[in-house]
Amino acid sequence: MIDFRYHLVSIIAIFLALALGLVVGASALRGTVTSELRAQLAQFGKDNQSLRIQKRAVDQVNGYNSEVVGGVAPQILAGQLKGESVVFVEAPGADDQMRANMADMVGKAGARISGYVTLQDKYLDQSQLATLSQLTDQLKPNGVGFPADATPYDRAAIELAAVLVTKQTSRSGQEDPAAGQVLTGFKAAGFLNYSGQPANRATLAIVIAPAAASKDKNADAENKALASLPIALYGYGNGTVAAGNADAAADGGLIKALRDNGKAQGHVSTVDTADSPAGQLTTVFALNYAKQGKPGDYGIGSGVDGPMPTPVPTVTRKK
Repeated sequence: MIDFRYHLVSIIAIFLALALGLVVGASALRGTVTSELRAQLAQFGKDNQSLRIQKRAVDQVNGYNSEVVGGVAPQILAGQLKGESVVFVEAPGADDQMRANMADMVGKAGARISGYVTLQDKYLDQSQLATLSQLTDQLKPNGVGFPADATPYDRAAIELAAVLVTKQTSRSGQEDPAAGQVLTGFKAAGFLNYSGQPANRATLAIVIAPAAASKDKNADAENKALASLPIALYGYGNGTVAAGNADAAADGGLIKALRDNGKAQGHVSTVDTADSPAGQLTTVFALNYAKQGKPGDYGIGSGVDGPMPTPVPTVTRKK
């Protein structure tokens, strides 16, 4: 917020300076108007300096918070997700740096990361819906079924969830040939990209929301389509957390759409502060609770259960 105000004040000051130059250049308008413009320009200069000082202070506090969280994270998180594996799924427009930071936290918690799956813009393109539906039917593994009322996005989400996660730890880390075919097929068609070995199914999943809430007229439809995936991942795995920033919890954001979705409530956990170190720590706590069958909504947005799960999950170590 301070960054925005700082830039806004700077822009206004520039325009005032230009206006002052024009006034000074017009001899007929010198005098009172010129004095008023000079006074306003001077005030904006003071405001700008004040905001610059505030921004510097906020940056210092944020840097301090990051160092503190980074310093205690290894001790707090050690063993939280031991024996688990996690797959990351990014929605179009998700923040790659957020994913990298959360992956670091997940690693500190002792989990193995099976891979990273990134949905492409084409996945949400309504003109590609028939192609997506046909591909889903073509690649559907044996044993995967779809409810009669499932939409094309529900069906695609169920199929992807079935090959990305499993409830059975013994099957985690072993690639199912059918899973590889599904992911390769979706990638070849341009609906997603992936890295690592996501076909070596994980037990837990983190879905990263778009960094900006959608203002598009199709926002509701797009969020409903995206929400199908964390819901399906919950059904096939042992825990799913959808993570994003505060904007994702606002109107048009995926986190808000999930919190308002009856099928997700009580099943898919959400965190709306995952762009901060504390929020990334909270995401791991939420994943720990989710695998215990205790989902929740955390962060600073409306309708949350609190800033983080309480009590904070701990790991009992043998002496």
